[in-house]
Formats: sequence, structure tokens, C-alpha cells
Amino acid sequence: MNHKRAQRGAWRVRREPTLQRPRHTPDAPRYTLPLAAQILFLVLLCSFLFFYRLSDRDLWSSHEGRAAQDAQSILNNNRWGLPRLFDRKLELQKPPMYYWLVAGIARLKASQVDALAVRLPAALAALGGVLAVFCFLHSRGRPIAGVIAALILATAVHYTALARIGRIDMPLTCAVTVILCCFYSGRHATRSTVGWMWFLPAYIALAIAIFLKGPIGLVLPFAVAGGFLVMERQLPPPWHIKRWFQLMHEFGLWWGLPLVLGLSAPWFIWANVQSNGSFFATFFQHHNFDRVFGGSVGDHKLRSHEWYLYGPYLAGYFLPWSLLLPIALWHSWQQRRNAPDPEARFGMAWLLAVILVLSCVGFKRPDYLVPAFPGAAIFLGCVAEQWYQRFQFRRRLLFGFNSLLAGCLAAWFCYLHFFLPVQEPGREYRRFAAAIRRHVPPPGLVLFFRTEAHALAFHLGPEIDTFLEWENLAIWAGRPGCHYIVMPLSCAREWPEHVASGRLEEVIRSTEFAGAGQREKPLVLMRSCPYDNPPCMISRNDLP
Repeated sequence: MNHKRAQRGAWRVRREPTLQRPRHTPDAPRYTLPLAAQILFLVLLCSFLFFYRLSDRDLWSSHEGRAAQDAQSILNNNRWGLPRLFDRKLELQKPPMYYWLVAGIARLKASQVDALAVRLPAALAALGGVLAVFCFLHSRGRPIAGVIAALILATAVHYTALARIGRIDMPLTCAVTVILCCFYSGRHATRSTVGWMWFLPAYIALAIAIFLKGPIGLVLPFAVAGGFLVMERQLPPPWHIKRWFQLMHEFGLWWGLPLVLGLSAPWFIWANVQSNGSFFATFFQHHNFDRVFGGSVGDHKLRSHEWYLYGPYLAGYFLPWSLLLPIALWHSWQQRRNAPDPEARFGMAWLLAVILVLSCVGFKRPDYLVPAFPGAAIFLGCVAEQWYQRFQFRRRLLFGFNSLLAGCLAAWFCYLHFFLPVQEPGREYRRFAAAIRRHVPPPGLVLFFRTEAHALAFHLGPEIDTFLEWENLAIWAGRPGCHYIVMPLSCAREWPEHVASGRLEEVIRSTEFAGAGQREKPLVLMRSCPYDNPPCMISRNDLP
């Protein structure tokens, strides 16, 4: 009878008691640096890594140019619901949270949207993720692990790089970090009221994650939480319905999920109604469903990638700390019975769950892996703390860690002062946009053919229009008057094979403003002249 009762109770969800770790023991040196000083040190370090010379370069990536257009259109038209690009097309690729942040920063500055406003939300989110990791481990009574994990996360090469780019992935990483740290803290709270206080900010952050990037903001936290409970053997079997309801009550799902839906669902429904159903078709179908299953037919940008690709991504983009991951995994496996470490297991489950979920997605990018970095940093921070407490040659251990840290800081200093200025002439579009506007003064129309040069479009400002088909180019070429069209260099060479209603004359190339004449995607400004009109009076040799 007792044996059967033990079997029935084996699946029961139970709280793991909080480990009581002394602040100092004979094997662990005293750690007396005040909490405020630790936070100040991390803020100063992150200020250099994330904010120093943040606006010294132009909007390089297409994502930054797109965010700048959306935010500027919000300020120009005072329409915050559905942002628009400068070609008057609705922004349907992503929810508007990031664009709202950029527009809000620009309004606070009482200025136009610029590179600083576009990148500042990502940089602030990176700082928030570092502090969240530190505060989480510090609240668990592990200040040494907190400092080490925060430093590892802040100096991981792609985490630092993405903090300086106006992309949604870094705010999503910060939101996921807050969700999971609050989940763990609420799970191990000693009183129900304290647990409720942890779960409330977790659910609010979950709604923000959905507003940032849609379903993936919901999938990643649930996958990590579920994976950790499975690793800890704290999930009941599927047939124990009563215990599942008890588990839902324990995590506050009965009120948390309605809260998340109440905060996020109204805008999604409203946006779909305002776009006549285009938002669901574009965002959920194309940019989520198609990315999971490898893309749509004929869209090579959403092609499927190998399932194992995030292994090499982690090894390369989490440098230099990815070199320590195999050693830390081996150490944790050796110590799994003698010295169990729940926070280290939580970080490991975090890392593995994100990699597993993303590996099941057909379309893969290195930026998508960044939400796994805080988990990897927590895992390494906990293992490093164990090494520091047990290793008798602590000075050598500190010297090695500080050497890696100093190397990261020196590398970023050299990049910001030497390598970045060399790249800038071949990546910026300010001068090319100014040259175009000398031919087409604002608000004259500039056409974009088969190119998504969002940074160039932002510097040009309204009015612009975009199209993709050669038939539309033939229509514009045959219209009376001269029309100016920006297109890739390859299209500028092919137009005689597709256009018979007029001719196109090259006016200027973007490579002429690229220092040594090199640019990743050369663009050409073409001028149309119908065959039944006299030739355009301005030739390319007459350009200033």
C-alpha cells in the first residue's frame, strides 16, 4: 500500500527548497562590494559597450531604415496605430512596439528621427538584460555568479553588436529574460503573495514580447519554462488532469493568460480590421508560418536552412565565452550528484530549449539566437562561481577571466575607432540621397524599382513609391516628362530587354559616394524619357 502511494506521489509538482548559501566560508572568499557599486560598475561597462559612439554611423541595415521611416511617419501624421513607410504602405511585417519606442524617443528629443533614436531602444534593452541577469542571481544569494554572468552576457560578441543595431531582437531578448527570471523567482517563492508579485511582471513582459515580435515572444518563454520543469521532473503525467489544473493555478495561468490576451489581442484584431485582413495574411501567414516551414514558393529569402545551424552560430556568435561552454557542461555533468545547482540547470535548460525551438524553424538567422544568450550566461556564471570557490589557484582564474574581458573591451575600442570609420563611406546613404534630391527637390517623387533600400528612402523622405514588375517600369518610362528611378545596378543593365516604351538614362551611382567606390549593393539613379518626347536636357556629365 505504501509502495503504491509512493508511486502515485512521484509525479507531484513540488517546490525545490531555496538553497542557503553562506556569504563567506573558508573555501569562499568574502564578497563585500556594495550592491550599488556592483550595479554602477556594470552600468559604466555597458555604457561603453552599448552607448559609446552609438550614433556615429548612418543607418546601415534595412531594419534600421524601416524603423526610422515608420517612426517618422508616426510623428508626421500623428497616427500611432498602424505605422506606414514613406511609400504610404502599411507596416505589416512586425507589431509596432519598437516603432513606438523610436517615435517616443524622437519626440522626447523634440527632433526628427535619427540614428540615435533608432538604436537607443536596443541599447537600453541590452543594458536591461544585463542588469536582469545580475539581479536575478544576486536575489538567489549568488553575487559572484551574478557579476560573472552579467559580464559574460555584456561582452558576448553578438550581444554587444546587436545592442548597437536598431533591431527588435534585443528588446525581445530583454523581455524574455525578465519573463524567465520572474518565472523562476516566483516558482521558488516561499509565500503565495510573493509568487504572485513575481508572476505579474512576467505576464506584463510576455505581452510586451508579443507586441515586439508576435507568437515567438510567447513560444520561447513557455518552451524554456516547460523544458526546465521537465528537466527537474516536476511535471505531472498528461493523464493527471487535476494536477495540471493545480499547476496552472500555481503559476497563475488562469489570470495571467487572460491578462496577456487583454493587453495584446485588441490591437492585433484592430490592425487586421483596419488593413482589410492583410495584417494576418502578411504577418502571421508569411512572416511566421512560412518562416517556420521554410518559406513560400519562389521566395528565396525564406529558404529552409539546416537544422543544426544554430550549433555553429552559438560557437561563433557567443565568443569568447562559447569556448568555455563544453568545459562547463562537462563539469556540470560530473557534479550533477555531488553538488546540484538549480540555477545552473535553469540556465542550461534555457539555452537548450531556445536552440531546440529555433532549430525546428525552417528560416534561421544568427540574431534569432540572442534570446538564448542570457541562459548561457547564467549557466556559465554559476559554474564559474563554483570554480572560483573550489579552485586553489584563484589568482590565475581571475587573471584568465579578466584577460578575456579586457580583450573584449580592447577589440570593441579598436572597432569603434578604426574599423568603423573605414566602413562608413561604403555603407551610408546621406550623400547619395542629397545628390538625388538635387535632381528631384522635395516633395518630388522618387521611384524605387526592385530594391528595398530603406535607409536611402528614409534620407530621401516623402514622396517615394516602390514597385517590382518590369511592366510597371515600362509604364513609367513611357509617361510624359522625366521620372527618376532608383534601381540595382543589375537592373540598370537589363532594362533594354524589358522596356520598349521609352529609354532610361543613367544619372548617378551610389558607388560615387562610397570612398574607394565600393558598396555592398550598388544602386543607380536612372531618368526616364519617352520616345515621343524630346531628349532630357540634363546629361550625366552636367551633374555637379
